Amino acid sequence: MTYQKNKYLLVNPYCGVNQDIPNMSLAYLAGHLSSKIIDLNTQQKPSDRFLNEQADILALSVQTRNYSVATELAKAYKKKFPNAAVKSISGFVDVQCCYPYVDFNDSLKIDLEFSDNLPFPNFELFDSIDIFKGNWGSGKWPYPVMTSLGCPFQCTYCASRNRKVRWRSTKNCKEELLRAVDKYGIKSFVVLDDCFNYSKSRVVDFCETIGSVSLPWMCSNGLRADMFDEKIALALKNAGCVQLSFGIESVSPTVLNNIKKGEIIEQIEQAVVVAKKHFKTVNGYFIIGLPGSTYEKDLESLHWAKQHGINAFFSYYIPQEKALDHLFYGNKAEPVSDVYPKDLQKKIYEATRYMRPFSWRDPLSTWIKRIIK
Repeated sequence: MTYQKNKYLLVNPYCGVNQDIPNMSLAYLAGHLSSKIIDLNTQQKPSDRFLNEQADILALSVQTRNYSVATELAKAYKKKFPNAAVKSISGFVDVQCCYPYVDFNDSLKIDLEFSDNLPFPNFELFDSIDIFKGNWGSGKWPYPVMTSLGCPFQCTYCASRNRKVRWRSTKNCKEELLRAVDKYGIKSFVVLDDCFNYSKSRVVDFCETIGSVSLPWMCSNGLRADMFDEKIALALKNAGCVQLSFGIESVSPTVLNNIKKGEIIEQIEQAVVVAKKHFKTVNGYFIIGLPGSTYEKDLESLHWAKQHGINAFFSYYIPQEKALDHLFYGNKAEPVSDVYPKDLQKKIYEATRYMRPFSWRDPLSTWIKRIIK
């Protein structure tokens, strides 16, 4: 399908978290459409600047976490430009930071294939690009890269579950990173894949390919513990990976079974032992209020993390039917699960606030500054 240039105005609505991560769906789609992006999540003021841009079609990138915000932006634009079409826009990136993209009734869907044939994400079209460039160049924020999309596992709590895995070649990923070094002076990068270590052989290939880029990096989404071993740990370490994170969710066998995690606690413990042997910082992602959990079980997860010497990042379980406009982490997150009293869920969340995702970025930034010196 052919699209007219300068016909669209794309908007990334404010969502309250992840200001340091660009909207990857828009980054790819904007390059295809050659359209400007008003990024209200990273550059929040002036919040009405999108009303200064007239376009035939206003296309909003909508996720469950900012649905009502996007709806209000749509109303405001339609009021000022009644002849403009106002739509949601979506493409092959259907989940980011564990939040799915969703559509309005009137939607624009761009059918592109995630592969090496796709141009690199075009961050230059974001009106917040100077903020990103400044933070990438200083080492405060890592440059984001998606090497694969999709996850075949069946974890019931996760929006990324049961999706076909699609890969870019490791050579193509390296080319993007080298381009980012040259263009933005990036000092580190973060892999945003849904399930980075789904294929052990590809992890090794990726590490061998990008090692010569000589940048510190990490995976922001939790690795699978049952697909992690000594060989993977060494490959990651030798390629410059400086931190590991595992999606643990709970240490209760009952809860792990209820959510179809497909892992047992012994596999998780073994993965942590191997990781701690090679990495100074190991993180675990846990979820409060999962089906079958209790206050005592969630508290046990926190104690388990302390006993094993890992950082425990706790977030709230958000059932799919309650997903719209709810955050499961961040300062504005609130419990919505009814599995046990919400005040007790909040008690655990508040107790781990200092470990909130993604607090690893500050330690990583400090580490980068040390090696730059």
